Amino acid sequence: MNRTEPLVELIFDRLAADRVADDTAEVVLAALSGEADLDAALAGAPTTLAPQRTAADEPREQIWLSSVTVAGFRGVGPERTLAIEPGPGLTVVVGRNGSGKSSFAEAIELTLTGDSARWADRNSVWRTGWRNLHAGDPCRIAVELRVDGVATPTRVVRSWRSEAELGDAEVAVTSARGTHRDLAELGLARPLELYRPFLTAAELGRLTAGTQSQLFDAISAILGLEAITDADRRLMAAARPVDAAIKEVRGQRATLAATLAGIDGDRARRAAALLAVNRPDLAALTAILDEPEEPTDDEAVLLCRRLADMQLPDADEVSRLAGQLREAAAEARRHDGGRSRASLRSAELLRLAIEHHDDRGDGPCPVCATGRLDGDWRTSAAASLAELRDRTLAAQAAASRLTALLQRAHYLIDDLDVPSGDADGVPVDDLHAAVTALRLTPGGPEELADHLTARYPAVLTAAEAAQAYAKGLLRQRDTGWQAAAGELRAWIASAATLPEQERALARLKAARAWLKATGAELRSQRVAPFAEHSQRIWAQLRQESNVELGAMTLEGANTRRRVVIPVSVDGADNGTALGVMSQGEMHALGLATFLPRGCAPESPFGFIVVDDPVQSMDPAKVDGLARVLAELAEQRQVVVFTHDTRLPDALERLDLGRSRIVEVTRAERSVVTLRPGSDPVTRYLDDAHALARTEEIASEVRGPVVAELCRSAIEAACHRIVWRRRVARGVPHDDIEAAVVAASRRLTTTVALALFDDADRGGDVLGYLSRRHGSRAVGAYKACKEGVHGAYLFDLPELVSDARHLAEALRVHVPAVPSPRDGAEVRS
Repeated sequence: MNRTEPLVELIFDRLAADRVADDTAEVVLAALSGEADLDAALAGAPTTLAPQRTAADEPREQIWLSSVTVAGFRGVGPERTLAIEPGPGLTVVVGRNGSGKSSFAEAIELTLTGDSARWADRNSVWRTGWRNLHAGDPCRIAVELRVDGVATPTRVVRSWRSEAELGDAEVAVTSARGTHRDLAELGLARPLELYRPFLTAAELGRLTAGTQSQLFDAISAILGLEAITDADRRLMAAARPVDAAIKEVRGQRATLAATLAGIDGDRARRAAALLAVNRPDLAALTAILDEPEEPTDDEAVLLCRRLADMQLPDADEVSRLAGQLREAAAEARRHDGGRSRASLRSAELLRLAIEHHDDRGDGPCPVCATGRLDGDWRTSAAASLAELRDRTLAAQAAASRLTALLQRAHYLIDDLDVPSGDADGVPVDDLHAAVTALRLTPGGPEELADHLTARYPAVLTAAEAAQAYAKGLLRQRDTGWQAAAGELRAWIASAATLPEQERALARLKAARAWLKATGAELRSQRVAPFAEHSQRIWAQLRQESNVELGAMTLEGANTRRRVVIPVSVDGADNGTALGVMSQGEMHALGLATFLPRGCAPESPFGFIVVDDPVQSMDPAKVDGLARVLAELAEQRQVVVFTHDTRLPDALERLDLGRSRIVEVTRAERSVVTLRPGSDPVTRYLDDAHALARTEEIASEVRGPVVAELCRSAIEAACHRIVWRRRVARGVPHDDIEAAVVAASRRLTTTVALALFDDADRGGDVLGYLSRRHGSRAVGAYKACKEGVHGAYLFDLPELVSDARHLAEALRVHVPAVPSPRDGAEVRS
């Protein structure tokens, strides 16, 4: 399967290959597209069916680390820059605890992501110590990235003002494309989340502390199948209310059937019989409901039913209407109707006079012949005309409102739905009398308002009394049919939609079943190379562990999702990994699990940053880790931060290719120094050389110390020989460590172990050195052996030079397995 093939196209091809029914295929594709399209597909409406390509489907150029700069942050005071060669290779940053090395690792992660996994589980007090105590201003961290084929680097800078909190950083991102608000504008936010090119000890610890679902999500996300997961959730969410509605209708059918079976009457019995089957005849049930009332119902019962259903306007509605009538009548009086008509005539005369003036200009008034129509008159006449029009419009509006309210009042009175009829015992006389009195309306609006206020309460009182009697009589006479009939009619309306809902549910279930099966198959295919990579890493890390790791699989879904990592112990199946491993093995398993995520082929990041990976590891696993990192560094840029010198020593001892060592030291006031690292032999000899030339210290004081440093260099060279030889021979690491420690009591036994693979052959050392390397090597050996026990008054720089010659001779000329002609026993 092609991992880079867009998921939607892959699903489309699979649907065609599996010959999935069109209505199911449409639901699958709609679910992949989104909720709106899924709703449309289920409703039979047109869909867009335009799923978007995920970020994992988009090809990207490789991105490499070029440098990280830190100032005033965590353990680093004055600004320091760690330069890293942008390209495949291994860089190991070594420094004791508190040296500031992890500040660079955290700075890379924080700069690019805005957070640090190491801080995730820390309390707020710990998180506040992010600014350096000695030189916290300026506080700035910056990362420079190099993109393949792009000359201009991408720079990401986070800086803080003097009083700013951690979350208040000012972010600046620049690239060949210009300036950006953040890395999201460069399309890197999602890849940083998916592939996380950072691996810390805190994250490895969460392998055991975290939940199975969290581990599942971390691995599943990089497989590029989140669109299937999202579609499955949409299908499940869409099916839930449909399924609930179907179950509710079916449950109501059984309840109604039981209720009707207990009611006397032919209609109830027939309806109960129809409801007894799973799919009752809805038309037959409706016909039963529409049958006329049974002849046993007398006039009193029929009247009472009409009274029970009677609905009259409430008292508040009538009171509001009466108040509105009074207000409208008062408003209409303010605009007298007679004056309103006079105003209309006056307005018409003024309008004609103004038109006459506009046509003829200034001149005598054509009506009175005494006045004069000029400019002043026209201004005054226009104002008067506007006032007359406003008064007229107000009068017309008031009259219209009053007319409408009068109509509402009369309609309310005339349309009162009061049942007529005369049945013995039913108290409707008072109600009829009250309504009759209400309908004797006076002429004026104020009088009508007063009439409503005075008469309508009597209507309500009589209606309440009549309804109370009617409902009581119906309760006595009714067998329960009426109430059940209402419920049955509502159920029939719901049941009419049941076939459509069942079809929709069947489509959803079929789509979900196919998508889950296809998703599981794709997940297995895509997780296979990931699991294989994990197994390869574990095979190198496990070394002498008796735990063998099987192929990792992702199982389950939703709340039952989990990662299954089968293991066997001494060849016997022992369940899953988390229950049988030691702490060191768990740490190694974490590396085997998460390193492939950061090194996924689809990741745009060519680098991976690993902080403190050597925790709880025995020497065998440290060697395995060195091999893993060296192998990754053939294709990736691997940057490792560690306080444990065993890792760089293992890289040197195992001759695993070129790796760059950077040593970090921290002096007073958080002054951090970065310098190229060296192997232990070189470090001891460099320190000895510097001390040998320090004239401020007396030679009798310097002599033993220089001799001790030279001896430590020779011992380190011998240890490297022993480890390399015995590891190549397959000797267990614990046995090698024990042999080295036992021989370290004397320089003679240490050199004998290196030369002859036998610590008991110390007597042959001088002869071998003399024959093979001459007097200079012999002199250095004797000086290192004897000089530490007293004053060494000879030429100290010459001693260092001879010791360097001896160490180089041991490194170059000692065979991996001693030859018989050297008097050594060849061991298997």
